[in-house]
Amino acid sequence: MRGPLRLLVTAVLLALFVPSLVALPAAAADDMVLADFESADALKGATILVPGLDQATVTDTFASTGRSAMALDLGPMKSKQGQVFPRVWLNVGSTLPDVDWTQWQYLHVGVANASAEPATLYLVVFDKAGKYVQRSIAAQPFAYHVFQLKVSDIAAAGVNLADLAKVQLSSERSVNPKRLLADDLRLTNTATDIPAEVARVAPKLIGSMNLNGLHADAAQALEQVRRGIKPGPLGPDQHLKKQAASIRTELDALKTRIGAVGNDADEARAIWFAVRDVGWEVKRLASLVSARKAQPAAPVGLGFADAMTRVYPRDLPCDCSFAKPTVDAVRGEHEGLQLVAIPYGAALTDVGVKVRALRPGITVDAHPVLSFDMKPPVRQHPATPTAFRPSNYTGWTPDAIQTGYDTVDTEAGDLQAFWVSIETSQATRPGVYPVVLELRAAGLPPQLTRFDVKVHDTTIARQSGLRTAIGHDPKAYAEPYGVTDPAEVRRLVDEEYDFLDRYLLQGDNIYRKVYETAPPSVESLRKIEARPGGLRQFNIWYFDPRVFDRTKPDTWAAQADELFDLIQPYVEQYRAAGLLDKGYLYCCDETRAEHTELVKFVLTRFKARFPGVKVLTTIIDDQMGRQSGLDKLIDWWVRDVPWFEPDVIAERHAAGREAWWYLHAGNRNPTPNVFVNYDPGQLRTLLGPMAHQAGVDGFLYYRVDRWYGHPLLDDDPTTSWDPQTWNDLAGDGSLLYPGPDGPVPSIRLENIRDGLEDYNLLDTLQQAIDTAPPATDPRLIAEAKRLLSGKDVVTSNYEYVQEPAKYRTWRANVLTTLDRLR
Repeated sequence: MRGPLRLLVTAVLLALFVPSLVALPAAAADDMVLADFESADALKGATILVPGLDQATVTDTFASTGRSAMALDLGPMKSKQGQVFPRVWLNVGSTLPDVDWTQWQYLHVGVANASAEPATLYLVVFDKAGKYVQRSIAAQPFAYHVFQLKVSDIAAAGVNLADLAKVQLSSERSVNPKRLLADDLRLTNTATDIPAEVARVAPKLIGSMNLNGLHADAAQALEQVRRGIKPGPLGPDQHLKKQAASIRTELDALKTRIGAVGNDADEARAIWFAVRDVGWEVKRLASLVSARKAQPAAPVGLGFADAMTRVYPRDLPCDCSFAKPTVDAVRGEHEGLQLVAIPYGAALTDVGVKVRALRPGITVDAHPVLSFDMKPPVRQHPATPTAFRPSNYTGWTPDAIQTGYDTVDTEAGDLQAFWVSIETSQATRPGVYPVVLELRAAGLPPQLTRFDVKVHDTTIARQSGLRTAIGHDPKAYAEPYGVTDPAEVRRLVDEEYDFLDRYLLQGDNIYRKVYETAPPSVESLRKIEARPGGLRQFNIWYFDPRVFDRTKPDTWAAQADELFDLIQPYVEQYRAAGLLDKGYLYCCDETRAEHTELVKFVLTRFKARFPGVKVLTTIIDDQMGRQSGLDKLIDWWVRDVPWFEPDVIAERHAAGREAWWYLHAGNRNPTPNVFVNYDPGQLRTLLGPMAHQAGVDGFLYYRVDRWYGHPLLDDDPTTSWDPQTWNDLAGDGSLLYPGPDGPVPSIRLENIRDGLEDYNLLDTLQQAIDTAPPATDPRLIAEAKRLLSGKDVVTSNYEYVQEPAKYRTWRANVLTTLDRLR
């Protein structure tokens, strides 16, 4: 279904530029043209910082004056290279003439944002000493702007006009490709009438949007989908016909608007986005048509979606398959997939999924997925676009798995996903386990569908090979349940820790000083120790250097001793209980070099008083203390996921120290993160092959229950529960939800556990390689080592596969190779 929908394969499209008439010159006779991009070598001497990702070219498809302009194409933020701020330098003396700017009053530069998303346009003038002046313009999609700088203002900023180096044009990088167009760089003594200039260029800009071409592509895609609709009187088929006719009516209205657009650039932009939105409607309709073709007699279409993706109830197509799937599993793990109900425009009442005819040895259950309204004031960091979702989708987004009840009522036409959880035990026999699912809804006959679970002859550990420390706030967790009694709050904390342990996560609390009144009791630690995941480490207390006065070193000792006196009796209790080797002091939350001497003083004093007690820190230092000397005082150093320095990790390991990863709200695509609008499969990749490949020792996350002011999550699948958890972001600090009978998981949390289990699977592969008999085929060992590296799916912590199918192929190859090694 995807092939014909070529105009919509990416979520945000660049404008398609078409040849246009020569623009009338705007320069006065005494102007100095710096660059008009009229010759093929007009960019001679220009500098692009990341030439493999960005490029500047001369294009004749747009011009504000003359016949051509400069196109600056900025690659997407999908690699480490993509972290470099994109820009072009037009160098004085090569690209630009070296003239005396003081002879003119203004620098004039015309720039168009020729991309389908807003952009900030930057103009920067540098001298050879590095002094610069910068101006910026917030540009809407397909908008033309004029930079007009007074030459006197450039000089007033300290820029040496007699020794100029370059003019920079740039914009921030996005997860989508972007294009800027620049033309008519000149020095002039005449102030530009900017509104008149924008109006003059409007016809050129509108022509560049290629509205007729985009409309034709959408109409062609719709016609191809329409031809696949089954003729007949049945309700689902009639609904699909009506949907296609409705989209055709939208396209006809847009065609009329295109014919009447004239020179109205605002109207042209509105039409462009309307055509794009119609394209998503066509893709969604194609999903429904595919479902109907697969099950031509069923009142409700049934499809399967991967657990690494999301099924959006409205607006967007379903990333579904309509063939019977096989889920690969090993002994002692969890897997999942989604059953999708496609009701062809109808509402469903009391719709739910039951598991039938299950062979003993595995556990399977199914629960409805709930979706959240992501429109503003929810703020989103743009997600990596896919063929099934744009990068900035603000509609209903699925995340919560409502294990508190089994059935829901859906609104007319909404797709409804059910999360199908699969669990094997370490005693499960290898083999194929058929699973039958039954969809029931009021007023409809039951519908059956099937999938297989293939259990391989491999067992993974129950305890995560990657250590985790996962924070929480006891009072925040208890708030939706109306619990304030300290004893009841402690009971709820035990419930939360039990829940986290089922997801291979160890509850911990780096901010214990903030959220609790004392270090943990031995009793509470024994409870963690008794859980299947065990007690790997625990935070004793939090040392915050920000509460010290850096300007008064004579006060540091007394203040440090006050902290140490508080934890001393607890340290003795841990020593007596044999737990002290797992305790640590959390230090210096995301502090920087200005605190180094203070931190060194306090930690030296701490180590002298509490020898053997570990220190964990998130100090921001990519060298992990190698230059500052803190490396020898900090046992477990935690840096955010964009960081990766293999030599630092190796050095710490050689010294018996550790290097961890963590996530925070500032980590954005292509780095994985927990935001609700990001693809959840990123988290599986992060905590599985990416962490294993990097050789990090643990994963820290600060909160799972940032629910302040939120009620219980107990309504229908398009829930009114506010997804904002940290300021206006959705998902940060919250990996689970307060269900009616206790915590319920998110799709993100399920993928975190799947990633940790894949980490264990790789540990198992490593063990199989190490213990393979000497006569094992060396080609098989080489293949196993290649798969162990994870390079099939992870190039770096910036570059990794986004498509679930590619990840599944790699994982299936790992399982097949393990089978062959046994």
